[in-house]
Amino acid sequence: MTVIDLARKLNLWRQITTAINAVLPAAAAGELLPRLAELPVTQSRATRSLGVYVSRLGEPVCIRLQFAQELENLRETFLHELSHCCDHLCNQPGKRYRRAHGPHWQQWATLLGATPQRCGSSAALEKLYLQRLKLVAVCRQCGTEFRRTRRLNRRRKYFHSDCGGTLRLI
Repeated sequence: MTVIDLARKLNLWRQITTAINAVLPAAAAGELLPRLAELPVTQSRATRSLGVYVSRLGEPVCIRLQFAQELENLRETFLHELSHCCDHLCNQPGKRYRRAHGPHWQQWATLLGATPQRCGSSAALEKLYLQRLKLVAVCRQCGTEFRRTRRLNRRRKYFHSDCGGTLRLI
């Protein structure tokens, strides 16, 4: 799936093109829109972040989104990540993307219709995260259970910071 595919599914493509055409000269908008349209959008397996803009060596690679979130959150997250791409391509072309939530990104986010804030939340993703937690250790001294999505390193020795007891890895 590409940006244009998802934008059309979410009824956002006209909003995106109108915003970009309003702020950029015709030639610059004519270069940016096709690059955005062909950018891949991929499924993220993350349960702690809603989405991410990925670039390498100064070039956009993809936008990763967690599609398990609510529809309104998905629209907001998509516009948020697209704002990162616009900021990168217009203000830092060919360079490593920096100042991800700085003033230029905030302008793009506002222009595209996203809330210019760093983090969002989703009740659906929180529920998914809690389902993925597994018991990984138990304190030998007080019996406290530790749950994580990934196992702990078996070659290390862990201590419970509250009581000082050692952890028995599961």
